[in-house]
Amino acid sequence: MKNHSCKHYLAGVTIFVSLMLSVAFAQEDVSGLPAGFKLIGKYKTSSKLKVENGKSLPILTSPLVYRAYSDGLDVRIYCEGVDDTHFAVYQIYNSEGVGSTTEKGETDYIAGIQASSSLGDVLRQISLTRNRLVMVKMPTRSHRVIVTNAEAIDR
Repeated sequence: MKNHSCKHYLAGVTIFVSLMLSVAFAQEDVSGLPAGFKLIGKYKTSSKLKVENGKSLPILTSPLVYRAYSDGLDVRIYCEGVDDTHFAVYQIYNSEGVGSTTEKGETDYIAGIQASSSLGDVLRQISLTRNRLVMVKMPTRSHRVIVTNAEAIDR
């Protein structure tokens, strides 16, 4: 990696984490949370979809609340109401922003991160911004994809 790219990456991570932490969220206790992890935000499920054979079908689910924490390299996602020792870990691979479609259909980039995880036979990817958390699950031997959308709460 070139020195310029490394500086750009670290600056992006620093800016994003600073922006996310500037939102006045109270730090919540989570047992076993390593030093350096800070609360990014809380997000409540707004929709869950199954994409299969080119069609998107809604999945009925109870609204869940997720808490996202990061140390700038990894993201931990906890689900409220579940034992605080259970979480999903994602490795950040992009901290330069998340693509968002404007009303005109153009792509705009907003402050955010993208991270992924591969656990068993499931590839998981998240996009995380101040206002939204999108989680995608892709089983390796399936033509089915599950997409969970969650909106920020407790502002």
